[in-house]
Amino acid sequence: MLFDMDGVVTRTTSVHAAAWKELFDSVLADSRSGVGADTPPFDADRDYRLYVDGRSRGDGIRAFLTSRGIQLPTGSPEDGPDAWSVAGLGARKNDLFLTALAALPDPECVAGMLR
Repeated sequence: MLFDMDGVVTRTTSVHAAAWKELFDSVLADSRSGVGADTPPFDADRDYRLYVDGRSRGDGIRAFLTSRGIQLPTGSPEDGPDAWSVAGLGARKNDLFLTALAALPDPECVAGMLR
């Protein structure tokens, strides 16, 4: 049996929140989103808790985009990180997260296991 231990054994919440912020801010800045410059950016604390935390990646993407009046097609699991779809944004967020995680010093990654 395998359990999802992300955020339990290692402290990755801040890394996830930063990856979500980078993703969503880039979506809001993209002309394809159809939103204006006055649209509030992704708040890594408030918006993360309201729209992303505790949801599947796709549901979190849909919830946040809906909060800003943006609708995207679902896409497919094969969509790459450049696809303008929920699945594509999910792939992009995963790439951003993995890149940030790989850049962390080892003690940060294992701090949760040392307690």
